[in-house]
Amino acid sequence: MLEPQKKIVVVLATIATLVAFFGLVRVVNTPSMALLYSGLDSATSGEIVTSLEQKAIPFEIRGNAIYVDSTERDQARLSLASEGLPSNGIAGYELLDSLSGFGTTSQMFDAAYWRAKEGELARTILASARISMARVHIANAVQQPFSRSVEPSASVTVSVRSGVLDVEQAEAIRYLVAAAVSGMVPEQVAVIDSEYGIILQPGTTSNFSSGTGELDARAQELRENVERLLTARVGAGNAVVEVMIEAQTESETITERVLDPERSVPISSDSETNTNTSSGGAGGAVTVASNLPDTGDSAGGGQNNTNQSQSRERINYEISETVRERVQLPGDIARLSVAVLINHETVVGPDGETTTAPRSEVELTAFQALVQSAVGFNAERGDVITIETMQFPEPPILGSVASSGILSGYAFNIQAMLQMAVLGIVTLALGMFVVKPILTNPTPQLNQLAPEPIGALASTIGTGSTERLSALSEVPAIENSPKDPVDILRETIAQRSEESGHLLRNWIEVETQQQKEQVT
Repeated sequence: MLEPQKKIVVVLATIATLVAFFGLVRVVNTPSMALLYSGLDSATSGEIVTSLEQKAIPFEIRGNAIYVDSTERDQARLSLASEGLPSNGIAGYELLDSLSGFGTTSQMFDAAYWRAKEGELARTILASARISMARVHIANAVQQPFSRSVEPSASVTVSVRSGVLDVEQAEAIRYLVAAAVSGMVPEQVAVIDSEYGIILQPGTTSNFSSGTGELDARAQELRENVERLLTARVGAGNAVVEVMIEAQTESETITERVLDPERSVPISSDSETNTNTSSGGAGGAVTVASNLPDTGDSAGGGQNNTNQSQSRERINYEISETVRERVQLPGDIARLSVAVLINHETVVGPDGETTTAPRSEVELTAFQALVQSAVGFNAERGDVITIETMQFPEPPILGSVASSGILSGYAFNIQAMLQMAVLGIVTLALGMFVVKPILTNPTPQLNQLAPEPIGALASTIGTGSTERLSALSEVPAIENSPKDPVDILRETIAQRSEESGHLLRNWIEVETQQQKEQVT
């Protein structure tokens, strides 16, 4: 029989074992839950929960998140998508489907159209993974017959999942809305963060549109090109390149007119030729000869002939002229500066010792030419390229060398390992608190009676029975046996009946004598 304390320990250990076993079974049989949707409004969440209950899909609600079994998550999403869930609550062009030609005025149609436009724009903005909420409001004035045209404007309110809305993303939203509405310019769109306030005010432009971001990207590209070019010769980590671009901040128009007096160009030519011929007699003229008597010799002397010819050519020349007009817009490169730092060259001596030495001037000159070609060097613009060679400090070695361990080739399943650990703890507790107390329960053994107590008993009984007790003590020790101690005693008495009788008689006599002595 067990002691009461051991019974309590056995009962408690049994209860703990059963509780741990059923807990382990529940953990093994409980499906692993995965996130289905989160951050939805109450109406949409209620529709999803109702649909999951109809499909008998187990789910859990943790705050504003809905979890389902990981093995059924993808199927549940596809099934809900076929039902139009989750709906974002924003109506788009489907609003126009409900309008009919009967009873719909032009004002009603315009209102529904702009509402549908706002919904479609909000849906497009919500396609970004970082934006959780978006509302678009478009202000488009009603056209009046005698009113001037008014440019439409819009405002966009967004909420991001974490942090603040970037200016670049706000610019993208601004251009998206402006491009979707006819006649709207991006400057008339205001972008507002619901938590941090105005990001882009109407009528203003952001710094992103000024070209600063483009210049930074161009400088980064030039730096990478130069580093890749130098790394091929000096090795990785032995060249540091920095590129600085000074941008043109003002718009400038330059008109240049060049006159070249050494060159003339005929622009027009004019040629003229005149011819004059005249003939006549002398009878008509009153002269001294007309008073002389007529003679035969002077009959033909009165004839006179005149011929006159004139030519003239005129050529107009113009001096050569060249007119150049150059427009410099903000964001153009005004000046380029490149700084290159190269590590010293590593030299291995004849004895195998490694030393460093500065780069030669010939090599630096070659590097200078390569860098100028890579960045598009322009001396007239004032570009500067500086190349220096210096000794780089040796980086300190931190930590230890990464190497593959003994267990690196094994893949571990954390969930299975935890389940095995719990099962091992339950088994250990069962062995220590249930099995061990039962196995360590002491059982009376006959061989534990040493010969000393028998000798002491003989001295108390009397010297006459010493020989018999000695004979009884010569009984061979019975080895440990799971038999009942009473059965063992019976077998011993049956084997040594005479010695056992004398021993019992002596015990009775001694007991009687002691009682008489006490009475007297």
